[in-house]
Amino acid sequence: MFPERPPADQERFLAYLPHSGFHNQRMSLETALRLAAYLNRTLLLPPLYMCEKALNIPWGPAPSLLEKWKTRTREGVEYCKDYNMAGRPRPTPNELRNALENPHGDRDLGCVAYHSWTTVPWTYFFDLPKVLVDVVHFADANLTEPIRVFDRPNMTISWLAERLGITESIEKEIYWIEDFVRADYRILDDSEYDYRLYPEPPGRYQRTILLSDLLERQEKVIHFGSLFYPDRVEARSDAHIALASYIVNALDIWNQEILDATKLAEAQIRTWINETNRAASGFLGAHLRTADGGFVHVIDSSLQRIVEWIRKVAGQDKQHSDDPLLLTRSGPTKRQEENVPTFLDRCTGQPAGSPLVYLATDVHHPRSSPILSDFFNEFPCAMILSDFPKSVDELDQIYNTVDNVHMLPYMIALMDANMAAKGRDFYGTENSTFSVYIAGHLWPRYHPGQNISLTPWIEESDIVS
Repeated sequence: MFPERPPADQERFLAYLPHSGFHNQRMSLETALRLAAYLNRTLLLPPLYMCEKALNIPWGPAPSLLEKWKTRTREGVEYCKDYNMAGRPRPTPNELRNALENPHGDRDLGCVAYHSWTTVPWTYFFDLPKVLVDVVHFADANLTEPIRVFDRPNMTISWLAERLGITESIEKEIYWIEDFVRADYRILDDSEYDYRLYPEPPGRYQRTILLSDLLERQEKVIHFGSLFYPDRVEARSDAHIALASYIVNALDIWNQEILDATKLAEAQIRTWINETNRAASGFLGAHLRTADGGFVHVIDSSLQRIVEWIRKVAGQDKQHSDDPLLLTRSGPTKRQEENVPTFLDRCTGQPAGSPLVYLATDVHHPRSSPILSDFFNEFPCAMILSDFPKSVDELDQIYNTVDNVHMLPYMIALMDANMAAKGRDFYGTENSTFSVYIAGHLWPRYHPGQNISLTPWIEESDIVS
């Protein structure tokens, strides 16, 4: 991620344990960057961990997280790097997990597990060096030097102790703040407010920790468990609020392959708009999350909210268009002759006011899924990522140069987010950090000075997973 270097004399550090999915890790990173700046400590920067759902690292107390991170290693299984995954049957989740814990038991299954996860630097997706440096120019944050980071590619405590030159007992040099429940502690900003005189209840958290107490710690490392939840670290002073706002809005996608694939898809959409004579300019973006956590239990309500929102926006668009005519187009397309409908085959002949929608979703094979059959029947001009094979083909060529893991499954998610954010308006799934990232990070960047409309899901969201 960053050039390797030895620790500076008297340098003190801040560490935490990442867990869960991409955007949970991103939100934890944002909190860690803020806290490192508040405490004037160097952040021990973990890698971004991406995997099949069966190999996810869910939240847990620090000992259990550390045990799971120990198994995320390539040591001893280097022969799997060039393993041919073509034609391998998909293992069950239990088989994958067992193979990860015992990679030498079944060589083939162990190599399948090897290719089911990977890590990359945060700089692979985000221009993090620019974020760290530019914070100095963000005057309201009151910082006079960049936020410091120190690469931590290995999440074990033994690596940490060796790399930082901890020669005394680990207990003396590492101050642990462990969490024993998901919302264990919250760090209060008492930089300009005396919580000792005016204490506040912890709210949903079990306990509170004062920022001033952390500033007094002299250990080489302050090590947290989880730093997830957007309000885990309070920003109360004007300077801390400004810094939090800057960091939360700074991590935009800069991966060139994703940006190039997005441009290809946008060009295709512009062509489709002209060919189908859509009444409204641009398209709508939506995100439906269904596959894990509590989302699987609320699929119907999540989808219904999106449908009602599209209907409402389409109704507003219709007020500005009096063209009720059906469009016609002569001659079948090449893929229509092959009985594979293209976007034009589905959308041509629909009323000009039929809304153009890009749906980002984790539903497998969306067009053949019963979950979305009614959706596509009602909105035949809806688009999904598979409607853009040229963009997908671009991403399909990418492999992690370190471990040779195919990156397409992980690139697709961010490509989906980027496309949905390009919509002239956006609606997401309540409680989804993926939706919040689109609405809070990407969409405002692409639509400066505008506000997302009709989105009560943002206000209702508790952002738990």
